[in-house]
Amino acid sequence: MTRLTFRTKLLLAMMFIVGGVSVATLLVTQQRVEENYERMFRKQFERQIGYFTALQDARLGTVQDQCLKLSQSVRLIAAMGEREVDAADLYQIAEGELREVMGGLGGEARPGGRRMRAAFFRFLDADGKPLSPPANPGNRASSLAFNRQLESRLGVVHKVLASGEPQQVGYLATIQDTNAASLERAALRRTGGASMLQEVIVTKVMDSETGRMLGALVLGFPLPDLVPQSAYSQTNSSGDKLGDDLIHTGILLEGRLYANTNLVSEVTGGEVARLAGERIAGGQTRQADFTCKLDGGEHRVFYELINAHSAFPAAYQVCLYPMAEARREQADLRWKILGSGAAALIIGLALSLFISHGLSAPIRELVTGTGEIQRGNFQVRVRVRSRDEIGQLAESFNDMAAGLAQKEKYRTVLNMVADEKIAQQLLKGELTLGGELRETTVLFCDIRGFTTLTQNMPPGEVIEMLNEHMTALTRVVKEHHGVLDKFVGDLLMAIFGAPLAHGDDAFNAARCALELQRVRGELNRSSRHQIQVGIGLATGTVVAGCMGSAERMNYTVLGERVNLASRLCSQAKADEVLVDEATREKLAARIASEPTGEIQLKGFAAPVRAYRLCAVEKRTT
Repeated sequence: MTRLTFRTKLLLAMMFIVGGVSVATLLVTQQRVEENYERMFRKQFERQIGYFTALQDARLGTVQDQCLKLSQSVRLIAAMGEREVDAADLYQIAEGELREVMGGLGGEARPGGRRMRAAFFRFLDADGKPLSPPANPGNRASSLAFNRQLESRLGVVHKVLASGEPQQVGYLATIQDTNAASLERAALRRTGGASMLQEVIVTKVMDSETGRMLGALVLGFPLPDLVPQSAYSQTNSSGDKLGDDLIHTGILLEGRLYANTNLVSEVTGGEVARLAGERIAGGQTRQADFTCKLDGGEHRVFYELINAHSAFPAAYQVCLYPMAEARREQADLRWKILGSGAAALIIGLALSLFISHGLSAPIRELVTGTGEIQRGNFQVRVRVRSRDEIGQLAESFNDMAAGLAQKEKYRTVLNMVADEKIAQQLLKGELTLGGELRETTVLFCDIRGFTTLTQNMPPGEVIEMLNEHMTALTRVVKEHHGVLDKFVGDLLMAIFGAPLAHGDDAFNAARCALELQRVRGELNRSSRHQIQVGIGLATGTVVAGCMGSAERMNYTVLGERVNLASRLCSQAKADEVLVDEATREKLAARIASEPTGEIQLKGFAAPVRAYRLCAVEKRTT
């Protein structure tokens, strides 16, 4: 697996941060644009609802008052109270009272003028059945068809008559009257069809004396354009004004959308009616909004119930807001942000290269220095480039290297004044003041005739001779797992079996003794100083441990076996190795030895039996 460098990781981190900020900015900006348009559409829809309500009040207020006044007319109440109601008489009375809004009893609307003209006017009896007006002699067939369809639709007014309110306003869909050419241009129709949406005022006629309902008069007006050009003008999030023809509106009634034919197609109207109807059937009966695809474009659709307290069928005002401008603005902002992000990424990459070099250079130097320390070069130092945390790390590294160098110097010196095994355990803190009983073999090696040899020798030459001699013998002791205890003048003392046992310490000591003789013999052939040594070995239990004080200590062994080895060394002749009886018995047939008889040694009351070591068997492993 490829390992990434610190500099590469830093560059990737910087690029990730810049890229992440750019993406986050893009998402937040798009969300803000979406929310801005959502607020704008909702506010516009609320304005549209308010405009529609205000327009309805202004348009129908006077007519409603006139209808209430007519319903209280003594002549009209008397005419409707007769057993046989004369429909012609009723319409004649109403035409005189409502001349300003009536366009004739046959359903025609008189063209011209700015005042409202009714599309139809009907009386209902007490049972809610329409009382037909006199026939229109101008176009009898058309009027009869219109009257039959209209009177069939007026059946829904029966629910209005059952309510307790004297007057209600609602909406009905009727077929288009071919004689009402002016109304065709003004009415909201179902797109692509012949149905017209009528705004209907139903006013009850009550007998004031008995309180009995005699019937009702119904007056219908075609709805004008729901959204005049001055009613809506919207701006995008940048403050730019959008086109007035972007907002589409209509009335949803009984599963059909009635809208201006030049704004909403038949397919669009049917799809909006279906989607809104699904939500109304699902319980969103008061108001709701949703997004859908219409005419190949995305639209935001709002609807709200506009006749909540009416006995007429529920009517909803629907507004469609195209999202094309919002999507264009989002796309424009997206490219701007992506462009800015790309530029920031390039600039950030350049800065990252510059910054990462300053940060990674001291890291690389620290890595190189650590490798040198690992290889044992404690003299390495790194450059302190700054006073920050990395600079402090460099200073700490240099202090560490200096400390390790000092410790290595101490260890080297310690190895020079003590055996390496002892020095390692001292450094580990495994050796403390105190002792333990150990089974060991102790070796003493002494130069024969040292005083005579050095009698007329300069001190410097004496030291040189001893250093050469002890260096060669120390190497032999270490090769045989011995521990060099001390040098005492020309005498060498070694321990086998302490502080660590190697399983065959007496045999190692015997082999070491003969090897010391051989090495000294070879050295005599090359050195200008001819030296013979005597060696003594003794095996047994001794006390091994650190002796001295807490400030200065020495690892050594004490006991009768140590004294015996020293006395045997003193008795050994040149190039002779003397061993005690315990060593000979321990090694048995693995060595060749000759008895020397009993020897009286200083410090020992009884004579000691000693043996001359002649040979040892070769190690098989």
